[in-house]
Amino acid sequence: MAACSDAPTAPTAGIDRVAAARVMPSVTDARVRLAPAIQNPALRDRVVHDLQELETALLNGDAQKALFHSHLVASLLTDYRKQQGIVMSDSPDISAIGLMLDAVSNVLADGSSVAF
Repeated sequence: MAACSDAPTAPTAGIDRVAAARVMPSVTDARVRLAPAIQNPALRDRVVHDLQELETALLNGDAQKALFHSHLVASLLTDYRKQQGIVMSDSPDISAIGLMLDAVSNVLADGSSVAF
């Protein structure tokens, strides 16, 4: 049974479409309004890209892809916060993205919260 779930053709976990629709405005807001406020241009571009991929995954019901991109964004922003220290003009926007990621993790119901 475990070997079957590891196979590339294994069935993937779905997403509750209603729950995904509830968080979609937050994901879109994070991509359109919050992420462009990130001061680091390389990080900003990467976060915008991954948030777009997260939106697509939620729309398509792809839990695995949504989980991957939400954890990636959380990891990128956590590392950025550690590097920048306390003085960050984009800190409120990054915190708001973190709140959105927490809401998405609840929708994905994978049993883990996005650490941010």
